[in-house]
Amino acid sequence: MTAFSALPELWQTLIPLLIMLEAVLELGLFLYQVICRRTVFRCLPCAIISVILVVLLFSVTQGDPNNGKDAFLLGAPWGIFAAAILLGAVHFSAALPREYRRSKNELSAFSIKEAIDKLPMGICFSDPLGRIILCNDLMRNLVFLLSDRSLQIINDFDSTLIKEDYSVFPDGTVWQFRTQAVSVNGNDRWRQITAQNVTELYHGYIRQNEINEELREVNGRLREMYERMADDIKEKENLELKVYIHDTIGRSLLTIRDIIENGADADGKLEALREAVSVLSSDRARLNCTMDEVRETAEKLGVKLHAEGGLPSGSTAEALTAAAVAECVTNCVRHAGGNEVYVRIAARNSAVYDITITNNGKKPEGPIIEGSGLSGLRRRIEAAGGEMHTAFSPRFALLITLPEKENEL
Repeated sequence: MTAFSALPELWQTLIPLLIMLEAVLELGLFLYQVICRRTVFRCLPCAIISVILVVLLFSVTQGDPNNGKDAFLLGAPWGIFAAAILLGAVHFSAALPREYRRSKNELSAFSIKEAIDKLPMGICFSDPLGRIILCNDLMRNLVFLLSDRSLQIINDFDSTLIKEDYSVFPDGTVWQFRTQAVSVNGNDRWRQITAQNVTELYHGYIRQNEINEELREVNGRLREMYERMADDIKEKENLELKVYIHDTIGRSLLTIRDIIENGADADGKLEALREAVSVLSSDRARLNCTMDEVRETAEKLGVKLHAEGGLPSGSTAEALTAAAVAECVTNCVRHAGGNEVYVRIAARNSAVYDITITNNGKKPEGPIIEGSGLSGLRRRIEAAGGEMHTAFSPRFALLITLPEKENEL
């Protein structure tokens, strides 16, 4: 095999350069292994290869013919140098990826720092003297945004962050800071500070408070409405009772007058009077009546009732129509001096009825002035969603529009 000294000058220059490069790489890898506290066995291959490469390098570069010094391996076969370069390249290409994987899998200060920097939360640790020993980048950025200075000691937290339960940042995010003691070897003066992004929870809390406030306002309005409703119900019941008493007393007075003026069928009229008195003296008067009951009462007063059309039995429209007819019967006898009342019921559609009530009494002298009976009747009809109108020409007429059910108009 050709000696190294017999190689062309280019190769005599290139081979030492390659050996020097391999030696530098192996020495660097060796130093990395020493720094990372690898075992002697793991560091030994790099050390041996580095020594071989350095010896070969010096064996061909230290010759000085002018001073009588000659490199002692210039006459060695060039294959030795090629084998050393190949050995170093193979070892380095295998050792470097292995060390990289090992650095990723093994726990070290660098890997710990890299890991906590990837956390979605800020975290920081301090020793018993208050010195920061570990802090991720997110926590440092948060502190800088709040205080405009870098985090140096744990007191920066006390003066900057630990003031409220949360902090709102200029970008709209909300972070919650927590500090707690950590015990290390029995010493509980170590501290851990964390920062959590609670933006969604914060805005949800604010919205919940707004909803609660709205609910309180709604509840207040509902309470007021219920109080007014109770008053309205009492007022309505009192009004209905007053109207019923007014009608009953009116019929009773007419019955008494009829008995005095005309003694015919006095027993029947007295029985009707007793029934009216018993109703008024009972604990609870029955406010609603039917058309049949009104017809019976009218006959006892000497009034003949003519009815055309009909209403659903038991409906609100029937009860209000019966009350209106009873009022008209009373007014027919009291004011008009008549003895016949005409009722016409026309269904406009399946849910609305037009009722017209007239009598054969004398014509009113002018517009009808509603007394307590008609005004009370009007309030009951309008409360049910109906309408009531009065006419005096060519004769008295009470015009009513009623829904079959309340508040359907």
